[in-house]
Amino acid sequence: MGRSLRVGMLLDRTFPPDPRVSNEARSLAGAGYEVHILCLRHGREQPEIEDWRGITLHRLLMPRWFYRKASALSLDLPAYRWALRGALDSLMKRSGIEILHLHDLPMVAEGLRAGRKAGVPVVADLHENWPAALATYGYARRFPGRILISPSRWAEHERRALPHAERVIVVVEEARDRLIGMGIRSDRIEVVQNTVDEDEFDGFGIDPRIVERFAGRFVVSYLGGFERHRGIETAVRAMPALLRAVPDALLLLVGTGSTESQLRAEAERLGVARSVAFEGWQPFERFPSYISASAACLIPHLRNDHTDTTIPHKLFHYMLLGRPVLVSDCRPLRRIVEECRAGIVVPSGDPAALAEAAARLADPSARAALGEAGREAVRRKYNWSLDGGRLVALYRELERRR
Repeated sequence: MGRSLRVGMLLDRTFPPDPRVSNEARSLAGAGYEVHILCLRHGREQPEIEDWRGITLHRLLMPRWFYRKASALSLDLPAYRWALRGALDSLMKRSGIEILHLHDLPMVAEGLRAGRKAGVPVVADLHENWPAALATYGYARRFPGRILISPSRWAEHERRALPHAERVIVVVEEARDRLIGMGIRSDRIEVVQNTVDEDEFDGFGIDPRIVERFAGRFVVSYLGGFERHRGIETAVRAMPALLRAVPDALLLLVGTGSTESQLRAEAERLGVARSVAFEGWQPFERFPSYISASAACLIPHLRNDHTDTTIPHKLFHYMLLGRPVLVSDCRPLRRIVEECRAGIVVPSGDPAALAEAAARLADPSARAALGEAGREAVRRKYNWSLDGGRLVALYRELERRR
């Protein structure tokens, strides 16, 4: 086969942390590829160039205030594209990149341009349905975002751009079906799921201090970002009914985001603030400890075109640690949870149904059966050992074609 190729990854956010990017980069490096990641930094605390687990990080300095809006406006904002262009062209030339891997739709236009210029194949890795996701974000729904940011333009850009990528990676079968419906050839699409690296996650260990803090409570937890489409307000609104059924219930929210102030206000309004714990942002390494402190874990996403075509990592983190999951009826969540019998599916945005389902999980025997089924499903099917293998196989095919 000869020497392995040099892979360049383009990422329009800071790194680390990002579990998907980390899993993919480490799998490729472990298979012998030389991996470079071009990502952002918002200050000079992080070095411009860093060796991270055998992967070379190249960081572009970009103010946080500029980045937050600029990626959504990058179809029309030349300054953002030009900033990326110079750094990407420099990386391609300096590091001799031979395959270019683009993380998410905003990177595709510049990545395709750089790939054509260098004569290298391009892999477009779609973490989510970006046009549909954009329509849910607050800054795209408020003035002036609702005038300046156009999800429909992004959808048209996606339809025109993706056929020029050598391969397109998606995270669930539902996303693959969506792209096939857009006219993308099925043999150019690979499903690489957002599954968990068991060895890494288990290696984080459990902090007994976190577990002990919540001992004696029926803890239902959510870990991740606080944005409107994640449906956390449904969980807060379910608390009065859940507390009537299970007086020691506690909703544990680990993370932060744009809706945190509204969630706190809603908990106060409903009189359940003492039964809703806001832990704030926590390092990824603490996730196993918070999951272990929980009786059940929650993904209450509001169902829409975005959540019907993506899957969050946290589902598999919850399942690996044997916790039953409470999920809304978004298509991928419903499919996986019902197939694995790992939890309970409830209608999106229905606090009463969520409260009733959570109360059912107060029975330890019910929790144990569902949790063990989820753990077994991760070990058997939904793990990064398998999905990383799919990614490496895709790259081996590209290498043979070269």
